[in-house]
Amino acid sequence: MAFSLTPGIACLSLLMSVGAAAPAKADAGVLDRFEGGWGGSGTIQRDVDSTPRKVTCSLDGARGDANSISLAGQCRALVVFSRSIGATLTFDPSSNRYSGVYTGSSKGPAQLSGRLRGDRLVLDITYPQPIYGDRKAVMTIASRGANGFSMVVTDKVDGADKQTSNFSFQSR
Repeated sequence: MAFSLTPGIACLSLLMSVGAAAPAKADAGVLDRFEGGWGGSGTIQRDVDSTPRKVTCSLDGARGDANSISLAGQCRALVVFSRSIGATLTFDPSSNRYSGVYTGSSKGPAQLSGRLRGDRLVLDITYPQPIYGDRKAVMTIASRGANGFSMVVTDKVDGADKQTSNFSFQSR
């Protein structure tokens, strides 16, 4: 679930604490973590702004079937802007891969594809139009205890890796 307000509010990107890099067996149960209501805050870097912008977000997650989940919500930065965000993620047991679509980027729906790596879900983002000079970014979702998760989107900005969004969510 990615949330990119421009390049960076890749907000659906969701899950566990950074830890061991040991391989993990992926399954659809990872998607259970995103069911229910979530509230969070963090920062986004919009390509037109020179400094990150603080935002608050709310998300609701609902399982479509045993191998998929849909997330929908809103992020706000003071009274300056509000943007709908959302994502669908599907787990393919034959390949142990997660795929889906992130909505919320000003550039249009973005494709998501990735795997569980240790205790983190790592998703490649492919935007429909270039952001910061290309169409690629990476979303990492890590669990933050039993009732929360973090989501970080990293993109190449002027040739260097930069966090373009960084969120923490708690169940509401």
